[in-house]
Formats: sequence, C-alpha cells, structure tokens
Amino acid sequence: MKVKSRVACLAPPDRAAWDALVATAPEATVFHTSAWAELWLAEWRGTRWVAFVVEDEKGYAGGIPAIVRNRGIGRTVFSMPYGTYGGPLVRADHPDPASVRRELLESYALLAGGSWTMRSELIWYRGTRDEIPARLPALERSTHVLTLAPDFEALAEGFAPPTRRLVRQAEESGLTIRSAADESDVRTYYGLAVETVRRRGGRPKPYSVYERIYRTFVPQGLARFHLVHHGETPVAGSLHLFHRGVAMNWLTVSSEESWPLRPNNFIIAGILATLCDAGYLEYDLGGSPSDAAGLIRFKEGWGATPRPLVVAGRRSSAYRKLRG
Repeated sequence: MKVKSRVACLAPPDRAAWDALVATAPEATVFHTSAWAELWLAEWRGTRWVAFVVEDEKGYAGGIPAIVRNRGIGRTVFSMPYGTYGGPLVRADHPDPASVRRELLESYALLAGGSWTMRSELIWYRGTRDEIPARLPALERSTHVLTLAPDFEALAEGFAPPTRRLVRQAEESGLTIRSAADESDVRTYYGLAVETVRRRGGRPKPYSVYERIYRTFVPQGLARFHLVHHGETPVAGSLHLFHRGVAMNWLTVSSEESWPLRPNNFIIAGILATLCDAGYLEYDLGGSPSDAAGLIRFKEGWGATPRPLVVAGRRSSAYRKLRG
C-alpha cells in the first residue's frame, strides 16, 4: 500500500510562512531566505521559486527551497543558485525532523532527477550523504568556519603565526577600508571581481547580481560591500552576507599588483574585529575544493575548521552534450 506524501510543492510558497520557517529552523542560512529567492526571480527570466513543504497546524514544519529555471526544452533546478546553501529545513520544535527531511528530499529528488531536468544541484550545509535519495548522485565536500569570540585580540591569538605576520604587514602598508557608499563603489568592486574571477579561471557573474544585492540586501542588513584603498587607488574589496549571527564571505577580490600589500589579510582581519565587537557567532569562509591546498591552508590559518557539505545533483546527457 502506497502512503500518501505529506509534502506539497508550492510555486511560490507563502512568503510570510516561509520566512517564519527560516526564522526558527536551526539549519537556515541567508540563502534560504525569501529575499535570496526573490533576487533570482528578478535576475533570471522564466524562473520560478519552488518550495517543497510539510505543513501542520503551526504553519510550515519543514521545507526545501529551489529555483527552477526554464532553459529551452528543459530546466535547471538549484537549491540554491550559484553554489550557495540550500537543502532541507525543519522547524526547531518538530518532534521527528528526520522523517520530515526524508519526505522533503524524496519529493525534491523527483523534480531534480526528472527527465526534463537538464541540471540540478543541492548543497546541504552540515548535511548527511546517507539521507540523499539514490536517484541523486551525492558527494561530500567541506566549507571552513571560524567560531568567533567577543574579544578580537583573544581570537587573533588562535591565528597561525604566518597569518598574524601577514596581518601586521598589511596594517603597516598604508591600506584603508570602508563600506561601499553608493553604486559607483559597487561598480569599483565589480571591476575587481571580474579581474579576480577571470584570474582564477572562472566566469564572472553579471553586474546586475551585485547591483540587486546592494539595492535589496544592504538596506535590510543582510549584506555589505567593502573597499580597500592604497592611497586613492582601490586595490581590493569584499562582499559579506549576514544572517542570525553568521557572516558569510561570499567573495573577496583584489588586484594582482596589490598582493605585496596583503589586502586580503587586511580585509578579513578588519571584518573579524568588527564582527567580534558586534557579537557575531561564526564566520564562514566558504567552500574549498579538496585539491586546493593553498586555499585551505589560508583559511585554516585564521583558525577556521572544516564543516561538512553534501552536494547532490545530476547533469543529463543532453546537458553534457550541449556543454561539450
């Protein structure tokens, strides 16, 4: 006998009910918020915000968000876009979170692994690979997170000696840091971002993504851009996202010519000092490929430790042929 699923697929979910779930679910990140979903609805044409939800008398007991984008004869499904965190949320007071996650993941997998889906990806922070349905290939990766303290000087004692040395060098280099004051500053940051991403062999995101983050996230206190100058010259910048005591380093950028000044060390040290003073709890430096030894060493030099990520998804044969 087949048991009827409790999961409903809503496109879109009720915004207030979804935000209430995000506010109480321990697993929630800034990338689960309705604001993040709505950014992609505005950015990409032919896009739907889909949520698989389990409801009870209190509202949404659990959910998985996804952005579904129509692409010709097929679709892409991301939870959530541009390699950010998604995956299941369960309200903190639910008596059986494992069963809710299981039902949500099974329903999500039907869409993400469906015949019309060309590509899907779910990145589940602190997830469990064994809970991913078999139809979605899954692998384990990691991000690096630093637990913060009220006293920045005490926190800095945990930095590796080379990191402390480079921070001192940066502080003596005549660098200054400030928040972006207007969209011309965001344009300056974007120029550095394009240079940085291309230098790493990536494809830069369009300016409109950063413009939307500045216009919608910054006023809500969910994001902040910073610029670092050497004299009058902008040499580096950062974009951080904030949610419930956690700061996410989404993209730190710099000009190659400025590297002897150590601007990246200058940015992170300055941001960490501000976060400690403000009572933030954690600083997420983002995911690292397992073969990126230098990047991992840089993050661990700040005292950050690995946290698990589960990445689940598929690429159809048609998608692979189109992408070469």
